[in-house]
Amino acid sequence: MKKSRVLTDGNHFLSRFGTGIASYSRTLIHNIRDLGGTVGVLFGAKVSYGRHDGDLVLATQILGHEPPPNILVKALRTGGQLGRALLFPGRSIPARMVNMKGLEVDAFEPPLPTFDHVVSASSVFVNADRVFTLTGKMTNIRLPDTFDVAHWSSPMPVRAEGVPNIYTIHDLIPLQYPYMVLDRGGRSARLHASIAQSADLIVTVSEASKRQIVDLLRVPEERVAVTFQPVPPLPFLTREEAERLVRTVYGAKPGEYALFLGAIEPKKNLRRLVDAYLLAGLDTPLLIAGPLGWLYEEELALIDSVTRNALPMRLPQQEGLANAIAGAFDMVAPQPRPNRLPIQRLGLLPRRHVSALMMCAKFFVFPSIHEGFGLPVLEALQLGTPVLTSNTSSLPEVAGDAAVLVDPLDVSAMARRLRELDGDADLRAELSARGPQQARTFSPETYKIKLADAYAKVGITLSG
Repeated sequence: MKKSRVLTDGNHFLSRFGTGIASYSRTLIHNIRDLGGTVGVLFGAKVSYGRHDGDLVLATQILGHEPPPNILVKALRTGGQLGRALLFPGRSIPARMVNMKGLEVDAFEPPLPTFDHVVSASSVFVNADRVFTLTGKMTNIRLPDTFDVAHWSSPMPVRAEGVPNIYTIHDLIPLQYPYMVLDRGGRSARLHASIAQSADLIVTVSEASKRQIVDLLRVPEERVAVTFQPVPPLPFLTREEAERLVRTVYGAKPGEYALFLGAIEPKKNLRRLVDAYLLAGLDTPLLIAGPLGWLYEEELALIDSVTRNALPMRLPQQEGLANAIAGAFDMVAPQPRPNRLPIQRLGLLPRRHVSALMMCAKFFVFPSIHEGFGLPVLEALQLGTPVLTSNTSSLPEVAGDAAVLVDPLDVSAMARRLRELDGDADLRAELSARGPQQARTFSPETYKIKLADAYAKVGITLSG
């Protein structure tokens, strides 16, 4: 039987931030290939076709770093692109196959997934965004005659000609919480509405998200498939290696800190988490790991204020010096106040460090206001780390009965549950035992079955 040939987008892979969508795309590609399909990845880097001979130079342009154009060049390019879109509405952009033979990409960090083909359409994603913002029209892509279906990993204003188009919609946060995202005049609402009308199939990652897509976008249920999301492979570390890394790199004691993992942005609810943590008065420090997202200024200012106002650690030799100085002046040495930093921000971390911190945490906290799935919660459950998370959106689906659930908007209730989780060793042990069992609900085998069923809805067979 001929293998099904799937095109997906690669515009998230070249970012060093390793977004959740990039993780989703890696998992998607890996499982399509496991099921027997072949995968081509469409990149949209700016490429000067025809200036060079040989595919190797073209490939290095796609995966290399292009210096940003100056303001004048950028304005001229944008004007030309939009002008062509207005003068030739409906004109498709050609995509071409690129020979990657001889190009070593194993050292990419985060690593690129293993795929079968590289496809390029110069600046296609940037141009499509600009065209949609101005005209509200999708950009058509003319593919090489080697693909059976296009699966776009997130809502984007592109459509492949001549094949079924599948779009993954992870959540409807731009529609439900527009004040938590960066939007341009309701662009996200228009884009989601356009995809709802034109998609051959919408894939989503939770039953909660499916209900919202059906209700808010008025998409028939049979055109929405839920595949969930399996736990991506974690870097292998022994317990001893993880503890050594946590101690030496972060100065933290294994089993004596709480961890939050996620971008600093409004939906992650960090302001309320910080307030609840301080209200709880815990001796267990909270470590916050993750990159800056968007609209992060208030959260960042609060975290930095807490860190700045906390007293630094007083070392034993400093204690002796304080006593000696007080004795010389016939004074009583001041007694040190609690010298811990209650909250510390670690920033964006390597994947290996994230795994070590998650493995060694006393408990994991993730009181997000809304998640399409909530992959960090699933990762913590898999490792047997006790979890506190929200009772909203998809998070109860992911956590099941293996986590403490809280109202993410109720700071007092969150503080009470934090104290409970921090102080009750039996509760933590019970959650640690339940976590891996709950995580197995989202196994790779289950995901493959749901993914194959979804593709069958558009006539595509993924067979081994």
